[in-house]
Amino acid sequence: MRKSLILFLLPLFIAITFLYSFILWNLYYSLTNYSILTPYESFVGFNTYAQLFSDPLFQEAFAKTLLWIFILVSLGNVVGLVVASLIYNLESPRVRNMLTAYFIYPLSLSLVTTGIIWRWLLDSDRGFGSLLGNPLYGGNAFWSISLVSVWVYSGLAVLFYLAMFYNVEKAQLESAQVDGASRLYTMLKIVIPQSRQSFIISTIFFTLFAIQMFDLPYSILFINPNVMTLVMYTFMKFTAFYLAVASATAIVIIILSAVIVIPYSMFSLRRWIR
Repeated sequence: MRKSLILFLLPLFIAITFLYSFILWNLYYSLTNYSILTPYESFVGFNTYAQLFSDPLFQEAFAKTLLWIFILVSLGNVVGLVVASLIYNLESPRVRNMLTAYFIYPLSLSLVTTGIIWRWLLDSDRGFGSLLGNPLYGGNAFWSISLVSVWVYSGLAVLFYLAMFYNVEKAQLESAQVDGASRLYTMLKIVIPQSRQSFIISTIFFTLFAIQMFDLPYSILFINPNVMTLVMYTFMKFTAFYLAVASATAIVIIILSAVIVIPYSMFSLRRWIR
């Protein structure tokens, strides 16, 4: 029994060791001045982080990442909840299945493919961008691409909400129908309140997706300050061989993910269990 447990846990232990060893290695380089200008690094402590947080481009990337989290979490959950509610109340199973497949289809495409498609669609010369006031120009670019990300990921929330809707006890729904409750009342008072788990899970996923946002904005506008995220900033510094700054940014991304996701997950799951 003990031998089986060790063999079962060994791959997990190896994976964890492999992962955290690289995180520690990355942390070390973030405390040096390793770059194309100083190929022989030396330990400088938190000077790299001071340089990082004083960079206006990093500050803008940090702010845009936080704003992207807010947009994706709020709009993604709203769109997912509304669409799932509409699909759930349809009479025809065939139509429900068809619409569910339609809304989760963007998840089957790579973000690069999605980005190229939307780059053409929003182009001011060849697409319908001219009708929208050039949505990929200036400050409009961030809002346009963030809404595209909602279009991509909201299907995931639709799946989560539908999964919880279908698990609501039929006895409660039948009792509400006998009492003459409308569908809107049934959704607001019975079905949706029992689907909090979907909100918890989708919020966690949306937060992580927003923090890791790179493929979509890069495939639409490449490296552009108007849609600069923390991961794009890391990529820019890494390709320019400013490895200490890139490592420091990666550590900031890890800390940001942990600070936002872990407390929220623990608090929400504790309330869910209670």
